[in-house]
Amino acid sequence: MVQDNNEKSFEIAVSKRDELLTQAKTIQISSCNVTGSQIEWGVAPFVREKGIFFIYVSELGRHVRFILNRNPVLFSIVEDELSAKNIWARVRLKFTAEIREIKRDSQNFQIISDKIATRHGNVMNIIKEFSDFHLFSITPLSGTIVTGFGSAYKVTGIDFKLSDQPSSNS
Repeated sequence: MVQDNNEKSFEIAVSKRDELLTQAKTIQISSCNVTGSQIEWGVAPFVREKGIFFIYVSELGRHVRFILNRNPVLFSIVEDELSAKNIWARVRLKFTAEIREIKRDSQNFQIISDKIATRHGNVMNIIKEFSDFHLFSITPLSGTIVTGFGSAYKVTGIDFKLSDQPSSNS
């Protein structure tokens, strides 16, 4: 019976992970300076292709300057408040990642820019010419997903593979 409950909890967690990644439109970005004495936060629309996230953000945000300086970054995606069944137990995913800037003169820049415009609107076609903006690829490494009260799993890789056993929300 315990095994059945664990399997059912695991299946529910996988379903909630997949739903979150399908429905979310923005990613939260937390970063700090080298010493950790300044912490910054921002949010950006994203597109996700083959498990990799892409964001287009302005260096006017200090969190983006920290990314450009290769300082530590933590990403998170949180279930929308309006669709959450329980505001106290919103599904949330936090993870570390490998971050790379995609240069403007690359073919990939145009391809990803077009995908961002398709998903998030024509504003992308206007701001893509702004020199203070940078396109980044975010390849997930590891993290944690919380799928409800007392339900958290470690995740790894671009597919956010869940560990077999629940973990603490650390």
